[in-house]
Amino acid sequence: MNINQLKYFVSLYRLRNFSKAASELQISQPALSLQIQKLEEEFGYHLVERHVKPLGITPEGELFFEKAVQIIQMVNELDQLSLELEEEIEGQIRIGIIPTLSPYLTPLVIQQAQQQYPGLKIEIVELVTEDILKKLTFNELDAGIVSTPIKASNVGFKPLFYEQFYLYVAENHPLYSQSRIKQHEVPADQLWYLTEGNCFQNQVNSLCTIPAFDAVSYPFRYVSSSIESLKRIVESQGGLTFIPELATLNVPSEYEDLVKRLEAPVPYREISLVYLKSTGEKKLVKAFTEVILDTIPKRMKKKPSVTAPLDTKL
Repeated sequence: MNINQLKYFVSLYRLRNFSKAASELQISQPALSLQIQKLEEEFGYHLVERHVKPLGITPEGELFFEKAVQIIQMVNELDQLSLELEEEIEGQIRIGIIPTLSPYLTPLVIQQAQQQYPGLKIEIVELVTEDILKKLTFNELDAGIVSTPIKASNVGFKPLFYEQFYLYVAENHPLYSQSRIKQHEVPADQLWYLTEGNCFQNQVNSLCTIPAFDAVSYPFRYVSSSIESLKRIVESQGGLTFIPELATLNVPSEYEDLVKRLEAPVPYREISLVYLKSTGEKKLVKAFTEVILDTIPKRMKKKPSVTAPLDTKL
């Protein structure tokens, strides 16, 4: 057994297809099949079920995968050990950030990160929480920034800051004249909302139940994966939508009055760094999170005491 064979199996596990895995690994399909067969012969049990489509993984293969990923991660850590030991903050990291946070957090911190750590290269990818956890497992990300709490056994979490929820209300809406709005006053049938499965939308659903389209008076329903798109719809079509706190920082002056506070207890979401337990929080990742904490408004770094936290579900 060698490390390349483990990497071959992990790629095959992820793609569930010999041809696709071989193409990604830049080897021939027969060569990949032979290496997997050698692993099976060495350990004395089958790792894959070749007769089913998509490719099946045996119970032994599932356990083998968990150990293989851990070994690959440890080898990668050894490769990066010299960087971890150096005092200089130099190198490259890959960070996954959820789509309802990235458009607001990334512009806020990226310039500061470049000024503070010119030798740090940061690749930021917008991904939903489930994909961030998957890519962490496959060592395709160094860390993620997600809304917590969530359930995951192989990762650790470090709370960074807390975002309160606001309403974005059209000028022609009856609630526009109010400076603060009670949750029970929010008309669910006039809300524009995000795609189901989005963690922010899951939290909104815990505040109010979105009615079926045939039960509302509006002749048009717009379901989007972008908070900015929902804001544009409110501005042009009326209605209202929930937005997270960081989304209020870049509202143009002509639309500032559309942002409305909610009456206490104000719902909020916890934003956390997520990383693999087996690797811990890497030095370069820690440097990046320090930039975030230096840039975020001070009020957001303290857990609200008169608000209601919202659980996140994948």
